[in-house]
Amino acid sequence: MAVNQSSPGVVFQERDLTTVTTVASANVGVLAAPFELGPVEEIVDISSERELADVFGKPNDYNYEYWYTAAQFLSYGGSLKTIRVTSSSLKNATDSGTPPLIKNLLNYETSFENASNSFKWAARTPGAKGNSIAVFTTDAGPDQIAVIPAPGSGNDPEFVADEAVSATSGAAGKVFKYSIVLTVDAFVGSIAAGSTATISIGGSAQTVNVLAVDVANKKIEIGLPSGGITGIIADGQTLTQNTSNTAVISTSGIERRVYIALDKGSIEFAAADSIADTNSTASAISEVRDEYSEREYLPGVKWINVAPRPGTSLYATQQGGHRDEIHVLVLDVDGLISGTPGALLERFVGLSKATDAKTSVGETNYYPNVLKAKSEYLYWAEHETTFFSATASASAGNWGQSSSNRQFNLLRSADGTTDYPGTFKTVGSVNNATFYYRLSGGVDYSLSGATYSVGNTDLTTAYELIEDPESQTVDFILTGPSGSDDASSISKISTLVNIAEERRDCIVFCSPRRGNVIGISNASTITTNMVSFFKKLPSSSYLVFDSGYKYIYDKYNDVYRYIPCNGDVAGLCLQTTEVAEPWFSPAGFQRGILRNAIKLAYTPTKTQRDTLYANRINPIVSFPGQGVVLFGDKTALAQASAFDRINIRRLFLTIERVIAGAARSQLFEQNDDAQRSLFVNIVEPYLRDVQGRRGVIDFLVKCDGTNNPAESVDRGEFFAEIFVKPTRTINFITLTFVATRTGVAFSEIAN
Repeated sequence: MAVNQSSPGVVFQERDLTTVTTVASANVGVLAAPFELGPVEEIVDISSERELADVFGKPNDYNYEYWYTAAQFLSYGGSLKTIRVTSSSLKNATDSGTPPLIKNLLNYETSFENASNSFKWAARTPGAKGNSIAVFTTDAGPDQIAVIPAPGSGNDPEFVADEAVSATSGAAGKVFKYSIVLTVDAFVGSIAAGSTATISIGGSAQTVNVLAVDVANKKIEIGLPSGGITGIIADGQTLTQNTSNTAVISTSGIERRVYIALDKGSIEFAAADSIADTNSTASAISEVRDEYSEREYLPGVKWINVAPRPGTSLYATQQGGHRDEIHVLVLDVDGLISGTPGALLERFVGLSKATDAKTSVGETNYYPNVLKAKSEYLYWAEHETTFFSATASASAGNWGQSSSNRQFNLLRSADGTTDYPGTFKTVGSVNNATFYYRLSGGVDYSLSGATYSVGNTDLTTAYELIEDPESQTVDFILTGPSGSDDASSISKISTLVNIAEERRDCIVFCSPRRGNVIGISNASTITTNMVSFFKKLPSSSYLVFDSGYKYIYDKYNDVYRYIPCNGDVAGLCLQTTEVAEPWFSPAGFQRGILRNAIKLAYTPTKTQRDTLYANRINPIVSFPGQGVVLFGDKTALAQASAFDRINIRRLFLTIERVIAGAARSQLFEQNDDAQRSLFVNIVEPYLRDVQGRRGVIDFLVKCDGTNNPAESVDRGEFFAEIFVKPTRTINFITLTFVATRTGVAFSEIAN
C-alpha cells in the first residue's frame, strides 16, 4: 500500500519475503528408569555416559538393562531426558526419625523445607547408598582450654557447664565443658564410653562418667557427676568398670580441662589467671591452649586441617551479631558413593546461622539455603537444638533468625563423634562443638526376581512429565526392557504410544520382552514368541519394533550382559540425522550398523526375517565380517500406508515441527491475502530445500481464499494445506540375469 505524501517525492518500501525456516531435529531421547541415585520424577538432561553415571549412579545387577539402554543411545550422540522412576519402597536416609521419600528439590521445597521434621539431615537422593553418608558440623564452640593443676587438698575441682568464670585480668566467659583426660598404663578387659565407672580414692569408690575411650593411645576421658567427688583423682589410682574391666592411671597421666567460651568482647584467659569452681575454690591456670587447634571430627583428624576456625562473619559483625559461622562436611563412610571409604564428598566452610546473612558478593550465606543450592548429597531439615546457650535467654540465640545484635547459641554435642566403623568416642568430642550425624534408613527399589520392581503406574507418571510438546522437546521415547511379563509389557508400551500419538512429534522404540528371547536356544521358538508378543501391541506409525538383544561388556561390574536394542535403534535414527537427513532410512549397511555389540542373542535367518518383517518387526542381524545391522525400517502401523516406514514417519515429524513453528508466527497477525502469501513464501522455500535434499519428490502449499473462506476468517481461523509426495526407500531388490545366444542383439530383448 502506498504511503500518503503531501508533496512530490519518492518513498522506499521493503517487504521481507526471505524468511525461511530450517530443518528442526533436536535428537533428544527420553527414558524413565529405576536408577540408584539422582532425583526422582524430575527430568534431567544427560549428554554423555559419564554424566549418566555421575548423576544417576553406575549400573548394577538390578537395573543394567535400563542403564545401558540410556548409555547406548548416548553413544550415538544427542541428549537424553532421563527420569528416575518413583516407588513406594524408596526412602531417603536420615540421621533420625522415620525416613521419608524426598523425590526431588521441588518436593523438598513443597513438603519438607518449612515443615516440622523428625530428622535434621536427609540424603539428597533416595536409596540405600545414602546410608553411607556422614555429616559433621562445627561452629565457634569453646575458645580456650584452661588446664588446671590438682589441688593440694580437699576435693577435685568441680566446674559446672554454663557457669560464669572470670579473672582479674578482665577475661570473662562461661564454662563450656569440664572433663579430665587420663593416660593409663594398660587396659584390662574393655572399658566402654557412655557408662559410669569408679575410681578408688582413699579406699572409697567414687563414681565418674566415662565420656570417651581411646585404646590405641591409652586415653580415657571422664566427667564428674553432679556434686563432684570426694577426694582428689591422682596418679596410680585404678579406674574400674563392671568389676573386671580396669585401667591404672599413669604417672603424670592426669589433665584437668576447663573449656571456656569467652564473652563477647572479652580478652583471652592466660596462664596464672585464677578461676573459681562452683564451690568457690580457686584454681590458678597452669596452661592455656587454643581449643580449635585440638578439635577433632574423627580420631586424629583435626578440623583445623580442613578449615579455619568458624567465628563471626563479616556480615554478622556489621549487624552486631556474634558467632554465626558453621562448617559442614559430608563424608562417604563406606565408600558406596565414591568408591573410597571415608572420602570427603563436600565441604562447606563459613556458612551462617543467620537467615539474612550475605557473602561478600551479596549472595545468601544462610546455611540451609546454601546447602539447598549447592549440595549434591544433603537436604537440611531442622536446626540442631542441643546447644550451649549464648545468652541468659536460650531462645534468643536460636538459629534461623536475623543476625542483628544476636549472639547465636553454640553446638554442644551430648554424644560426640565416633571412630567409624566402630563406636569409640573421640576424646574431647563429648559435650563439645563437633556434631556427627550418620544417615541410615535409606531403601532402594524392591526386587522382583533379579530386577528392580517398577510399577507401570509409576512409569506412566514419569513419562507423563514429557507429555507437553511445547515445554519438552522429544524425538525418541526409549522403552528399555519391556517388562517382566506380556501383560505389564503391553500396558507399558501402550502407554508410551498414547503419549507419542498425543504429542505427534516423536517415536517410541521397543524391543522384545527378555523372557521371550534370552535363555531360549531354539531360534524358531524365539521367532514365534516374538511375533506373538508384538501382535498384542497397538498398530501405530509412532512405534518401532526391533528383534534385538545384544551382548555387551559391562565395564563397571566386569561382566558381560544382554541388553535390549531399542536404545541403539533410536540412536541409529539420531545418527542418520547427523550423517544424512532425518528422512533417510536408519537401516542397512550404510547407516544401520549397531555399536558395541559383541554378539546377538538371536540372529534370524532369511526365512525368519521374512516372518518378522511381515509382522512389523525390524530384524537385527549379525552378518559375518560386516557387523550387527538393523535390517528393516518399518513402523508398527499394521495397514499399508506411506507411514509404515520409519523414514517417512520421521520426514513428516520433521516438516510438521518446522512448519508448525512457522505457523505459530502467524498468530495474531492480520488474516488477509498478504499474510497468507507471506506464509506460503516461508513454507515453499523450506520444502524446496527438503526436496533438494531428497526428502520429497514434489509438494504443493495451498493457502489462499479458496481454503480460507470469509466465514472462517470471521471466526479467526487460518487454513493451509500442504501436499507432499515423500521419497520412498528401497526394501526389495530383484536382479534378473539373462543368458542369450551369441548372435542376439540386446536391443531386441531388453524391452
